[in-house]
Amino acid sequence: MPNRFQKLFTQVPASVWIVLLVVVAWIFYAGISTGGFDIPIERLPWSILVPGFALFSFAHSVVMLGWKRALVLLALCLSLSFTAEFIGQKTGLIFGPYYYTSLLGPKIMGTIPVLIPFAWYMMFYPSYVVTNLLGEGKPVGEQDGTAWILWVSALSALVMTAWDLTMDPIMSYHPCTTGRIDCLPVALDERLIGHPAWVWVNGGEHFGVPRLNYRGWMLTAFAVFLAYRLIERKLDHEPWPGGHSKVMAFLPVLAFGMMAFVDTWLGNPKVGDIHLISPFAMGIPFLFAAFILFARNPDLPLWPHHDPRKPVDS
Repeated sequence: MPNRFQKLFTQVPASVWIVLLVVVAWIFYAGISTGGFDIPIERLPWSILVPGFALFSFAHSVVMLGWKRALVLLALCLSLSFTAEFIGQKTGLIFGPYYYTSLLGPKIMGTIPVLIPFAWYMMFYPSYVVTNLLGEGKPVGEQDGTAWILWVSALSALVMTAWDLTMDPIMSYHPCTTGRIDCLPVALDERLIGHPAWVWVNGGEHFGVPRLNYRGWMLTAFAVFLAYRLIERKLDHEPWPGGHSKVMAFLPVLAFGMMAFVDTWLGNPKVGDIHLISPFAMGIPFLFAAFILFARNPDLPLWPHHDPRKPVDS
């Protein structure tokens, strides 16, 4: 793409950003106003959605980070998230007392569904990219001071946990007595609320979810991000050709934004005002990350280019 178009795109007038902000805000507002769509969660193809998003995160991380960094992030996320979930369900100490139903399919050792570690991973990578843009102004982390890594890992955990503020109440909602699901019909009925993916034994303060759950999410996410960022600085950054561009960097940011839109539009209308959370908890980081990427990175090529370290030819 000619350099003149590249420069034109990076010098977008403020009025354009204002119009885009209004459009995004309207989409969020429309989702809040509709009260969401009452779709039983067991009718959604989780066995396709979760692996699909996880595969996208891994493939994109290979292109953006290189094989070594991508594999380390995948291994750390899957292993640490499963460990936290397994210990958490067995003891109730990390997230609070809960158990998984059969909705998400086969379970590892009869406790944690196979999909769950991959569900963690599919949001870890987008949260990593969003946090890098918010903290450093770039899609891939470059600073390596210990104090900085601690701070940005904590910020990453906050960005990651924002997703669960809406997702968890929706996925665990059911109309039965706290801790029981025996009031749900065996046969599915699209006119009724669907079966929950997991059940909180004692309920909780946040739309039926205990506050302890979010402490557990913060600690688990912080542990994964901290471990990865400490290892990351010792590994060479070897992006694939085309990985060094605004369009490529925007894809995981867009995935994060899509989750925000989904949480706003498809949240269950039976769960209070749950739709008010996502536009702020996830929408604000998404908008700032997108703005920083396109408006504050003039040296980053717009489109994927064969040589990831060379600017676009004129």
